[in-house]
Amino acid sequence: MSQLETILVVVALALVVLTGRGALPALLMRVRPGMLRCWFLAADLEAAVLEGSPALVEILERLKRVRYFLLGVKVEKLPLWGQEYREVALAARDQSAFASIVLHTYGAPASVYLYTPLQGGGMVFTRDYAGGPQVDEERLSVRNVATGDLERLAGAHHERVEEMRLRGAVLEVRATLAGRLEATRAFYASSYFRKTSTPVLLPALLGFSASVGLLLWAIFAPLLD
Repeated sequence: MSQLETILVVVALALVVLTGRGALPALLMRVRPGMLRCWFLAADLEAAVLEGSPALVEILERLKRVRYFLLGVKVEKLPLWGQEYREVALAARDQSAFASIVLHTYGAPASVYLYTPLQGGGMVFTRDYAGGPQVDEERLSVRNVATGDLERLAGAHHERVEEMRLRGAVLEVRATLAGRLEATRAFYASSYFRKTSTPVLLPALLGFSASVGLLLWAIFAPLLD
């Protein structure tokens, strides 16, 4: 193998590593969502997160005014070397929904969503920004309500929860740490996550596949000359 061919193999291998870092954890989440690790921070670590952002404190107080109470700071870790995400988790006092304040890596709030899993599958899910895929089916209602008004957000969510109840759906909201972790796993195992994660995953997977193809070509092409 010539020096140029060796350099090509090294470059192709580096591309495989770079593209694989993003693609493989996401791919595993798509095919094996049970590989997600999730847990709640200990009290001392939780306090540091909750006190680290005035904007977060304000949103927490506003959610408490619409009858949500704090569960803790939840961490989600993608498989392998995948990224870690944090959110402040709450639950409605009437046990009709969970609420979460998704955090940036530096601790400030990024978005808010409300989530009500249903017994036997399905959910009502409401996020405070536009752009996410929306669905309206018999046992699945996902809506974007682009607003900073948490009262409006909660009202839109609970209105659809009541519609689900009228259809005979039974809510699966256990307002405990274990119940919230179980609801997280149910979300990633849902058909909604599988469908909506595919378009997001596809570009990274194509890039990884192309890198692997380039590496194989760089290794075997000299042997065929």
